[in-house]
Order: sequence, then structure tokens, then C-alpha cells
Amino acid sequence: MSMRFGEITAKVWYSKKEKMDLKQVSVNRTGNEEKKYKIKLNNFEINLGKTLPKFKKYDTIYEDKKLKLFSDFYLPITLGISTYYEVEEKEETYTKEEAKKILAEKLKKELSEEIEDKEKIKDIQINPNEGNTFVEVEVIYEVLESIGTEEKLINN
Repeated sequence: MSMRFGEITAKVWYSKKEKMDLKQVSVNRTGNEEKKYKIKLNNFEINLGKTLPKFKKYDTIYEDKKLKLFSDFYLPITLGISTYYEVEEKEETYTKEEAKKILAEKLKKELSEEIEDKEKIKDIQINPNEGNTFVEVEVIYEVLESIGTEEKLINN
């Protein structure tokens, strides 16, 4: 009785494509924040102080806390807390070459995380496409992968 094992490999392609505008606006918190409070009694609300923040641009997080007397007995009163975080917008304009490089690196990193055996990567293709206000990049990885399943073959 003899046993033989065979391995079947195939070229498999992994690809990702993404588009990036040359002009990018990022919104970042400055670290300044302001809290506003209100008390709600059923449908009636009482604002404690001015309702609008002093910031020109801001993000808002709302939170309601019910008041309770005991561990499972809540009053019909809610404390509303609005937290305002000041934000600033920053505009950046990239060249087409910078945008292509940023996208290519990002897509290569994402694809590399999907491929278990990096040594089996045989080829990497980067295909850029340019418009007047954007760049689009497609990254393709060619990988040699085992596609068969192990089976024991027995000759009689």
C-alpha cells in the first residue's frame, strides 16, 4: 500500500480601489469644551443657563440621566447634559503624485492584512487614474495560493 499527496496551487488576485479628492477638509477638536444642563419633567423642560455654546463650530454629545431614589425606582425627572466640543476645520490640497502615494500605501496595507502568507505574493500592480480634482488608485496583489484539500490516496 502506498500513499501519495498532491498540492494544487493557483494564482489568486486580491484588489482594492479607492478615490481621493485632491482638496481635503479635516475636522479636529481643539480641546475646548462646554457643558449645558437642563431638567426635564415629563414634557416640560427648564434650561439651566444659556442654551447655545460660545463656539462658532462644534460637535455636540447629548446625554440624559434619569434620577432615581432607590436602585430600581426612578423619578419622572431627567437631567439633560449637552457637551459641546469646539472643532476647527483644516483644508489641505494635495498634488496628484502625493494623493497617489497616500492611496497606494493605504491600499497596500489593507491588502497585506488580508493575505496570510506574505511570501506567496508574486506581483503587485498599482493602477492610477487621474481626474481634474481627484485621483483613483487600484492596487492588485497576485498571490500563489494552495486551493486543494488534503486527501489521502491509497493504491491497492
